[in-house]
Amino acid sequence: MFNRNNFTHRGGKNYSDPIPSRYYSKYNQRGGRKNYHPEPNRHVTSGDDVDTLMITMDRTLTTNPNSTRQHHKRGPIRQDNQQKRPQINRTGWWRVSIQQAGAIGKDRVMSTLKAHCSRQFQAYHYFIDPHTKAGVFFVNSQHDADMINRTNGKIEVQGLDILRIVVGRVSTPIPSLDEDLRPHFKDYLLRRRFNQQTFQLDLSNLADDEELSSLGIFPQFNKHAFIRDVVAIINKDIPMTRQLDFGSNNIMNLYEFRNLHLNQLIQLSFASNQLKNVEDFDNLKHLRQLTHIFIKNNPLTLPNNTRNHSMDDIISNIQQKLPQLKRIDDTDLAPTIRFATDIDTIALPKTLPYCVPNEMQGFLAKFIEEFYRLFDTRGRSELHACYHDLCMFSLCITKYEDSHVSTRQFKYGGGLISDSRNLLMVNDNNKRINLLRHGKIAVLEYFTTKFPYTKHDGNSFHVDVITTANNRAIFTINGLYKEVDQVKHNPIRCFQRTFTCAPTASGVLIIADHIMLTNATEAQISKMTQSSSTPIASSSSSSLHTSNNQDTPNTNTDKQNQAMIYKFSQESGMNIEYSRQCLEQNNWQYNKAAEVYLDLKNQNKIPADAFTKS
Repeated sequence: MFNRNNFTHRGGKNYSDPIPSRYYSKYNQRGGRKNYHPEPNRHVTSGDDVDTLMITMDRTLTTNPNSTRQHHKRGPIRQDNQQKRPQINRTGWWRVSIQQAGAIGKDRVMSTLKAHCSRQFQAYHYFIDPHTKAGVFFVNSQHDADMINRTNGKIEVQGLDILRIVVGRVSTPIPSLDEDLRPHFKDYLLRRRFNQQTFQLDLSNLADDEELSSLGIFPQFNKHAFIRDVVAIINKDIPMTRQLDFGSNNIMNLYEFRNLHLNQLIQLSFASNQLKNVEDFDNLKHLRQLTHIFIKNNPLTLPNNTRNHSMDDIISNIQQKLPQLKRIDDTDLAPTIRFATDIDTIALPKTLPYCVPNEMQGFLAKFIEEFYRLFDTRGRSELHACYHDLCMFSLCITKYEDSHVSTRQFKYGGGLISDSRNLLMVNDNNKRINLLRHGKIAVLEYFTTKFPYTKHDGNSFHVDVITTANNRAIFTINGLYKEVDQVKHNPIRCFQRTFTCAPTASGVLIIADHIMLTNATEAQISKMTQSSSTPIASSSSSSLHTSNNQDTPNTNTDKQNQAMIYKFSQESGMNIEYSRQCLEQNNWQYNKAAEVYLDLKNQNKIPADAFTKS
């Protein structure tokens, strides 16, 4: 039987493309174009080699005198070419399509075709096209292709139809495995390639396996579709694999191996392939147990690689991508130093809606309650009591939304956008300075004449204190508000407002006020619409006083009990509220409460909230 891999002496470059169609083109013939003699069209109706001989004799023994002289004149050249020409293109790939094979029956069509052919042939990757219902397969011999082509319209399937056959030249077969080929390929792997004692799966050099060829499978590891099918079979049917060898398979990259899920895989070989980029090994990061990999005899490892990396650099780069490796080829690797960037998941502390020191919670609750009550009042005339005479105000608006999060695009009215000091939009330093409002009169005038009237949603507020150093308090308030003075609709804005306050003889006053505005997201608008209209006073005060209620003992508790609560909280690690409850439930008997605490902790019955402290 013809071996598809015996093409190398004919100039083939690799097994997946036995002989390119351009190899025998008229421009690549010896002597160039001048010695190219196209064959006249002919209709062949009988045997293969016999037909070739008869055509040659017919062209030589012509009865035309002129042709005889002309043939005699160029006889040796014509005779040599005619003897050599039947050898051209005998290897390669041809696609055979049989119309209506799906309706007639896949197996019945193939058995009928083979019965009417003068000799047996090997069909590769036989499948039914789901769109045309045609049966499609591939052969790698021109003799087989010509033989099958001559049966076109001459074979009648009993009681059904005449087979219409189309044969054409292709570079390679379709690389995927259909539902009929997969079971055969899986059985072949388990029976011939998998060692059940060592759990080793040897898939090296599949192209030279004649048994695989007899199954009608031509392995093409340089095609993504074939690798995808092989990986799926391994994942499903051979998941216990510990050693896997893909050597000598013309693999170009490792993209499809990102879907290889073998939890016990410790050794993997890609030796003698066509890997060129270190970045391909990113696709193997999920193989946590992998400790040994083979990459020798790839373009990547050759001294003249395209990027001129030394082998030490290549090993170092691969080790950074796969830090669990202990060995590459025959080189033992030193343990790697891992940093936080190597950790896929970092446990972050619980996020709170505010970050406010205990000593400032009372002040901020009262400040937010009073300030936004005045700010949401028509006229805003009473705001003058909140600002210092030398205060400063700044406005920044993000006009364009670059985020992928869906936002509601409302226009800014009243020329508000022209007052924005957005540093990405205002390049003139003098203009940036002029857009600052200095002094209480200028700031309040801007609020009363240009800034739209608002209604803030207290439920959306997030408060963070930045610093309280140098007799200053700097804090931010993030939240949502609705503009209430537009006729067609009431835009909802997302804001971040940063206040800088300082104590004075008249009380704590605002010395700097900075507002940053952007359009609210669809999710924020929906949440604000569904939330109840809670007054600013109750919502902000309740959120800020929550920690006071949790972390401060009951005011009726005497000083002795209060000291006991703090001591119990310090020794147990629980917060004030849970420490108080534990002591109360045990009649303020410290030792008994400690025993109960230890018993519950050993039984994992203490909730995580008990150890959360603000």
